[in-house]
Amino acid sequence: MKKRLRRGWRDAGGSFTLEATMVFPVILMVTFLVILFALYVAQKAIVYYEASAAAERAAFSWSNSAKELRTGAYPSGRYEGLYWRLTEDRMLAGLFGLETKALVSVPGNGGGKADGGGLAERKLAAAANSLKASAAGEWSYSNSVLVRRLAGEASNDSVPEALRILWPAAEIRTEAAAVVVEPAEFIRTVDLVRYYTLKIRGSSEGEEPYRSKALAVLKARQPS
Repeated sequence: MKKRLRRGWRDAGGSFTLEATMVFPVILMVTFLVILFALYVAQKAIVYYEASAAAERAAFSWSNSAKELRTGAYPSGRYEGLYWRLTEDRMLAGLFGLETKALVSVPGNGGGKADGGGLAERKLAAAANSLKASAAGEWSYSNSVLVRRLAGEASNDSVPEALRILWPAAEIRTEAAAVVVEPAEFIRTVDLVRYYTLKIRGSSEGEEPYRSKALAVLKARQPS
């Protein structure tokens, strides 16, 4: 009996089949998981690229709301108002400490609606609605006088179902940002900041009263 057992343990016949039966399903499962994860990463990269491109195009076209985002072209004679950077672009508001942020919430493709309908909100809505392969979320624009920045969210529901079962928290959501760059306007802004800084500091009534008066004037001129 003992000899038979020893002979059986030493016999390698069928070991390859046994190993293949045990190992192959594991390899197959790992391969499928890698493929699903690769699809997830690729889809997220596509969404990020689209959101980033929309933000960069909006930043490039920020000087004129009539510009076509993809080409930068605009109809002849279509320009913004003369002082739009001071008022609707929130430069003076940022200089004197008022609200400097514009927000737009877009629930889905092509359905962008600007809260308040201001110039900055319309530009943000145009950028959000330019997304094709993903749905836009909240887009925002802030002007801190020297830095003008816009940011946006994008998402996509096309998570592989098998991956969603294994990883319920899996979602394709990304954020992109861009800075509005206008070299000539930046020089003018620096000069404006220097002028108002000297004006406020040299005020006979003090810095805070002068700033409070300026804030009151700005609030009175803001649309209700």
